[in-house]
Amino acid sequence: MATYGHSPRGDVGLQELIDASPAPRARMSVAAETALVCGLGAVLTATFSILFGVSLLFGAVAVLTGLVGLISTHRPDVAGSALNVLGLLLGLLALAIVGVRYLGIDTALGDPLIPWLTDQLHHWNTKLPQPR
Repeated sequence: MATYGHSPRGDVGLQELIDASPAPRARMSVAAETALVCGLGAVLTATFSILFGVSLLFGAVAVLTGLVGLISTHRPDVAGSALNVLGLLLGLLALAIVGVRYLGIDTALGDPLIPWLTDQLHHWNTKLPQPR
C-alpha cells in the first residue's frame, strides 16, 4: 500500500479510524425494512390467484409501514429511505395488480407455473437423503 505521508501516530488500524470518525452513527429504519420485505412478498404473491388475500395483507402492511418510514427516515440519524421508497412502490404495485384482478382482468400469471413448481420440488426432494 502506497502512503504519501507518515502518520505522526504511527500505523493506525481501520477500527481506530472508524471509532475516531466524527460522523454520527446512523441506524436503519425498521419501518423501511418491513416495507421492503412486505412489498417483495406482496409482489411475489400477487400473480397467484390462491394467494390474493396474502398479497392484499402484505401490500397493505408495506404501504402503511412505507408511510411511517417516510416520516422516520427524514431524520438525519435514520437510514433506509431508498429501501422505504422501494417497499412502498412494491406494495402499491401489488395492490394495483390485485385491484385490477377484482375489476375482472385476469392477472393470475403464476397459476400455470404451479404444476412445474410442484414437479421441481418433488424432483429436488428425491435428491435429499431419506430418513430411515
